[in-house]
Amino acid sequence: MKLSAAEYEIMECVWALGRPVTSADILQELGVRRGWKAPTVLTFLSRMVEKGLLQTEKKGKLRSYTAAMTREAYKSNETRDFLERLYDGSVQNMVACMADGNGISAEELAGLRAWLKEREEE
Repeated sequence: MKLSAAEYEIMECVWALGRPVTSADILQELGVRRGWKAPTVLTFLSRMVEKGLLQTEKKGKLRSYTAAMTREAYKSNETRDFLERLYDGSVQNMVACMADGNGISAEELAGLRAWLKEREEE
């Protein structure tokens, strides 16, 4: 599921805190930097719950939010979608594009070769 830039920032905050968070936690972490007020944060959180990105629980008057997926699961899904959309699912095509377009350094290529060799030996 594709996240907007703002949703991704909120998810990063939730993942980084590693515990159920409140709208006040998000406001404290992102409010000043982004210029968000409480209603803005609440709107984002509500939409993210509707999209299935966050789960919510209410205890008394306090509502807390937790991530519906791990950071690693999100990155894995986004990477697969990215590869499918732009490179027909081919890692080789992506790496070739990066290398041909000077988007990957010699050091990165060497690291990739070493990583591939290590994977082959497993």
